[in-house]
Amino acid sequence: MTKRWFITGCSTGFGRALAELLLERGDQVAVTGLTLESVQDIVAKAPDRALGLELDVRNPEQVRSSLDAAWKHFGGIDVLVNNAGYGVQGPLESVTDEQIQNLFATNVFGMMDVIRAALPRLREQGSGHIINISSIGGRCSGALMALYSATKYAVEGLCAGLAPELAPFGIKVTAIEPGSFATNFGTTSLVKVEDNPAYREAMQAFEKAVASANPQDPRGAARVIADVADTENPPLQLPLGRPAYDMAMMTLKAQQEELEQWRAYSERASAPVE
Repeated sequence: MTKRWFITGCSTGFGRALAELLLERGDQVAVTGLTLESVQDIVAKAPDRALGLELDVRNPEQVRSSLDAAWKHFGGIDVLVNNAGYGVQGPLESVTDEQIQNLFATNVFGMMDVIRAALPRLREQGSGHIINISSIGGRCSGALMALYSATKYAVEGLCAGLAPELAPFGIKVTAIEPGSFATNFGTTSLVKVEDNPAYREAMQAFEKAVASANPQDPRGAARVIADVADTENPPLQLPLGRPAYDMAMMTLKAQQEELEQWRAYSERASAPVE
């Protein structure tokens, strides 16, 4: 059964790979990008089933107008994918106010605006699946990526609360957590803050880790996202790629060990105070 999709951030990366895959398999897709020109080649592959839309998720008016256009064109939306986003890399003390505000405006507030604008219609139709592209960095953070992870932890927290909130209306929620994939995340979609010599050692370690990574094909991630949307009971959280799965398991194990190690302190907070 074909589906009607609305995807943010289709110019590159996961959004582009997913839109192309869905159109190949016969679905209808609202393909959005910061400019129409950036997604026109995707739309041209299936003009009868694709709708190109200009959308900056930081612009509430564009959010509403693009969703209005998609609903009018397709008669509804079955799967809403919040993919638009980017990263910031560097020590928190070197990040500017503007970099913080812009990152949250796109990765968190823009995503929230898209969801809020879509929810009345999704509730009315009594169905829908909201898929938010998070990151394995939304489960486990690391040096020089604290700010980026903060936005993705926000995505994870939002999904965890939205899932039970929206379940009575037949709306499902999934947080997708990609690991290292061959997208433009490390180039045009990654803002590097001003160099700080105090963190030179951390930077060298980070660069070494990046160099040793084996980025995977984003088309594989797109295939899994499409498959998840076809399941009756999709997961709340899903790491993408073996490295991401391994990182998630290591994080869970470390959290469990720390909980047990400090259990007495946790319980002591409930003890009577003399």
